[in-house]
Amino acid sequence: MAQHSAPTPPSRRRRRASAVAASGLLLGVAAVGLTTTNVVATWRDPVFGGTSFRAANIGFEISGDGSTWTSGTSATNAVTMTATPATAMLPGSTVYTAVSLRTKMSSPAVKVTTPPIDAQSGLPKRLTYAVVRSPGCAAGAFTGSATYLVGGETTDVSLGTALTSFSLPAATATAPGPAVSLCFRLRLPDTIVVWTDSTVPGSGPPVFNFVGNKP
Repeated sequence: MAQHSAPTPPSRRRRRASAVAASGLLLGVAAVGLTTTNVVATWRDPVFGGTSFRAANIGFEISGDGSTWTSGTSATNAVTMTATPATAMLPGSTVYTAVSLRTKMSSPAVKVTTPPIDAQSGLPKRLTYAVVRSPGCAAGAFTGSATYLVGGETTDVSLGTALTSFSLPAATATAPGPAVSLCFRLRLPDTIVVWTDSTVPGSGPPVFNFVGNKP
């Protein structure tokens, strides 16, 4: 004769349902926490093993002379380059500014973007520029076969136009990544509009921000 289990008392069913609901809620919180961690940790690259994880050293550095390197104060800060000519610019002037970037030691590859500059007034409003990838930084770097991040051989754009994103190669455990060298060409047009713009003289130089992300 088949035996039948006694029906689960209502109070036990309620406790069991509550436990399942509670565990589902906890799993939901964990999933949200993990997703948030992955979004926030753009620079941390979580690596999970068992119940622990470690953070990779992700970041990059910038140099104006190819020998002195600096970086932001934290992984979320942009690294900046101030385009400061050796002499004051007059309408019709063209200046060239070199900058190199590389990943820090032990860092994986980094994708670099540059937000457009606020060019509402002063010198930034009137300057135009072009940027090429080149180990040298002079007029000769701007050729028809060069790799341009913005502008072209004879074409300049306003500072409100951002550079095309580019990648910095990964570093090794013992050395920074290979440097990516850029050359900025900045021009102040010789036009009546520039000559009569009273906000240009004495205004500060443009500042280019370089922001790193995971590729």
